Amino acid sequence: MAAVEILEADDYTLGIWRVEETEEELKEIVGGEYFPGLARISNSRRKLEWLAARALLREFGYTGHVMYHPTRRPFLAHSRSHISISHSYPYVVVILSSDLLVGVDIESFTRPFIEVSDKYLSKNEKKWVDIDDNRQLSLIWSAKEAIYKLPGMEGLGAAYMDVKPIANLAKEGKFEATVRLGGTVQRLNLHYFYLGYFNVVWVGCNPKLLEW
Repeated sequence: MAAVEILEADDYTLGIWRVEETEEELKEIVGGEYFPGLARISNSRRKLEWLAARALLREFGYTGHVMYHPTRRPFLAHSRSHISISHSYPYVVVILSSDLLVGVDIESFTRPFIEVSDKYLSKNEKKWVDIDDNRQLSLIWSAKEAIYKLPGMEGLGAAYMDVKPIANLAKEGKFEATVRLGGTVQRLNLHYFYLGYFNVVWVGCNPKLLEW
């Protein structure tokens, strides 16, 4: 039995798959005999994550193929819905929305983010973040990864994203970030929750309200 959790909201669906199956078992769940892209993956765990993402889409009711823009941002064939995928073994997360642009990221907060903090923390974030709190560092990293996955954000540096102070980290919650795009400053709302030693962060925004 697959370990799957589905979060249904008014304007998006988010699913989490904990990989416990073999490659053949996941192929059976996905269905069919044709798995484009899988043959190009050599890492065995990455293959499982690839299949689990497609299995999650089956849970959502989508049976088509996942395609990729030249920027490697995924999209669904023959669908106008927006999608984002993230994985950190053994978890795979997929978010799907017919109305919103979406981005999602999952990370283990046991990673040594302090070693790369100078590369992704903005000047404002360095004023409030506790550099010894790896959960804060991980959450900021995931926020920027999720934002970066939104359409139109390709090539945007971490310095152009600014996560607002998060007063108290809870099991789940919301926070804000701003993004400088050209001469505009966009305000984005993000959600997060914790799953063991992992944090999941996602963002959704109305494409009509986002200015590039």
